[in-house]
Amino acid sequence: MSIGERIAELRAKQNMSQGQLAQAMGVSRQAVSKWENDQSSPDTLRLIQLADVLDSDVEYLATGRATVFRRPPVVIKTVETKIEEKPVEKVVEKVVERVVKQPPEVQYVEKPVVKKVYRTRYVRNPLEYGIVGIVCLLLGMLIGHFL
Repeated sequence: MSIGERIAELRAKQNMSQGQLAQAMGVSRQAVSKWENDQSSPDTLRLIQLADVLDSDVEYLATGRATVFRRPPVVIKTVETKIEEKPVEKVVEKVVERVVKQPPEVQYVEKPVVKKVYRTRYVRNPLEYGIVGIVCLLLGMLIGHFL
């Protein structure tokens, strides 16, 4: 399956026309048509933008291989605050919360979580390998002597 066929397939899943996709991408409809007919292919930045618009992975668009797992996007809950001032002495504050429809695998967090991953490589002392080797050799000789 070529990149053009994958673009056409994902566009059809999103129920978008070539014109709607072109408008969302900021390109002409003819450019989308050329991508789908494999006459040209989108550049790297357009490929990333295309994956965003079509709700797909760049890896799937470029190679056709689906990712094994997909991390759910982190959604920050937004709260809009509107303050209305009136000639009266008090200030009225109105908090408006919008509900964002997301798939059930989306996690809501108050702020983005940055997790540092430290990878360490444990190296054994070569002396330990030598001692284990000698012990195994002696055990082998001992077992071989009795058999």
